[in-house]
This record gives sequence, structure tokens and C-alpha cells, in this order.
Amino acid sequence: MRPSFIPAFFAAVSAALLLVSPAVQAQAAPPDTTGLTAQLRQLWQASDFPGFAVAVVRPDGVVYEHGFGYANRARQTPYTPATVQGVASVSKTLIGVALLQAAAAGQLRLDQPVNELLPFTVHNPYFPNQPITLRQLATMTAGLTDNQRFYSKRAYAKGTTSALSSEEYLRRTLSAGGQWFSRRRFVPHAPGTYYAYSNESAALAALAIEKATGQSYAEFTRQHILQPLGLTDSGWNQAEIDATKLATLYDAKGKVVPPYYTVTYPDGGLLTSTHSLARYLHSIINPTVSGAPLPPAAVDSLLRPQFTTGRMPEHLDPAEPNQGLFWAHRRNGTVGHTGGDSGITTFLFFDPVTRVGKVFVTNTEVQKGPRSLEQFKAIWKLLDQVH
Repeated sequence: MRPSFIPAFFAAVSAALLLVSPAVQAQAAPPDTTGLTAQLRQLWQASDFPGFAVAVVRPDGVVYEHGFGYANRARQTPYTPATVQGVASVSKTLIGVALLQAAAAGQLRLDQPVNELLPFTVHNPYFPNQPITLRQLATMTAGLTDNQRFYSKRAYAKGTTSALSSEEYLRRTLSAGGQWFSRRRFVPHAPGTYYAYSNESAALAALAIEKATGQSYAEFTRQHILQPLGLTDSGWNQAEIDATKLATLYDAKGKVVPPYYTVTYPDGGLLTSTHSLARYLHSIINPTVSGAPLPPAAVDSLLRPQFTTGRMPEHLDPAEPNQGLFWAHRRNGTVGHTGGDSGITTFLFFDPVTRVGKVFVTNTEVQKGPRSLEQFKAIWKLLDQVH
């Protein structure tokens, strides 16, 4: 997945907030959203998006969701909240959840050196005697950095499967002596001291979960996150998904993106619907709901800002001044993640003060140019009508 897409409009004046465990709230009356739906439909009609779906989540549940446009333009298949597609780097948020689940089971420790779990060793070649920990991987401070040209060439496969496993990709890329190893995969800063977004950090953390639990990451997350929440439309491979629900992806010029598979699938390969993403977000906002993957205290650990005054890593993005465990803290106070890939844009965020969250998923790429970015901004802002 491309590094986290950070539009400038998210950089409003704010500060990262310490989170407290949310309490159960009484069921509130559903909002009147007739006007909102009409406005969003008008925005879609004037937009470049083939289709998109949105959702608004409160502690009492998913209070608004709607789809607009087409999951497939040629067939004019409607894009609905049940439409399934890849969500790119929003997938990483599940790694944070899975880490805490495995830690609660005594299978790993967040401050454990990752080499104690891996079948091969990974060291920052600039600091070979300093171990890389799971917490550092989860906060993007492990010293790994993406080489986007290399990643785009090696971490994707045409079609829906790959003969190369995520484990073998990581072995070849990050293990000294590996076929694709290079010092350029690392930054010349000690682990824990420098922020650098890295898809391979996420994939490495997921591999450590596999070795600690004895299950594939796909099976572990299916058993411990997706199934308990009833997210039966979700998975890590198209073979697991009802083909009639899958969206066709389009590039920024409107051309169909052929099917592709992410070799390092934990970092961005989740296939799911807007409805299921909203239910997942609901379980984070209100971890007392049935099937929630983490109890309230663990959700606090998941989301709590990891960087403290006097121990701030270098190179933090001003728009994301702090990190939870694979959950980003925006400068405007919201917490969540973005996702961007070929034919994919996703946003999943919530405000820990109001405890209202929003989800946006589209089957194309929101560009940084003035048109599609402004279109997205208008859609995202309209969702604030739902309180």
C-alpha cells in the first residue's frame, strides 16, 4: 500500500488526545438523514467517483450508511454499503488489534524483540546491536522505510493469488543475505528514534503474530476479529468473497484496474464492505458490544498515544503528530487510518471526544489535485450533519 495518504484539510488546529475507555450509552433516536442522502447524491453526480459508500458510527451503533454510484459502471451495478472491495492500509488497524489479543493470551509481548519470534533475523544494518521491538513496528519507528519503486514491483502480483508468500517476501527483503536485501530498506537512525511509514513494518508484525500463535494471520484475524463481529463478507483473498458483491476498481482516468493481489497482505489486503468496516469501528468506539475483539482496557492500550513529551521520535508528520498501535492520531484530534492503492481510497476515523466515527470507501483513487480532493472533502464534511 502506498504510504498513508494525508490530505492537507485534515491538518486543522488540534492536539492528540489521551483516550479513556468508552462507556455504554443509551440508545438514541436515529437521525433524520433524508436531506443528507440527497446532498450526497448530488455530490456523486458532480464527481469523478465511479461509486462510493459512507457510514457514520456512534456508541449506540451504525446510525447512517448509504452507497452512491456504481460498483461496476459498464453493468451499472449499484455501489451499496454491502459492496466489497479492498480497503488498502486501513487493514493495518487489525494488526494492532491482533497484537493485543495475542499479548493478552501470553503469546507475545509488545516490547519483545521481534527476532525472538521470527524464523529469520532482522536488524537495522546501521544499528545491528539494537533490537527491533513489536511496539516499534506498530508505531512505525522500527527503522524500516519503504522503497516505493521496489515495493510496487515485488509486493504485488497480477490476479488474485501469489506463489510468493508474505514470509518469503520479508525474508528476501529484510534479512541480511536475502535476495533483495538492501541498506536502503532502513533509515540511519536507531530503532525507536525516527518515524518512517513502512508497509513492511506492518507485514513483519503480522508475521510475528503468526509465529507466536501458530496460525496464519488470515486465520487468526478471521477467528478472533471478523467472525466474532459477524463480518461474513470479509476476508484476505477474493476466493473467500462472494464475487457478486465485489466492486470493479478504476484508476484516476476511469480505466478498469485489473485484479491484483498484495503479497504482504496484512498491511493492506483486507477485502470488506463499508457496512462491515463501520461495524468494526463501532466495536472500537464501544468495546462493550457483542463480539468486540478487545475489552475497554485493551482498546485504551490500542489507541493511547505512544509518543510522550521528551520522547518524541524525529520526522513525525505534522498532520499525524502521534500514533497508537497502527492507529494514527490526527492533528485535528481524530484517530484512525487512511488507505490508498490502485483503484482504492478509504478513510476510517473517529473523534474520541464526541465518540462519533466516519467511514468512506470508493473504488477509485482520490488524487491530490484540486478536483477529486475537493469532492472528497465536501462528502466528508457533509457526514458531520449526523451527530
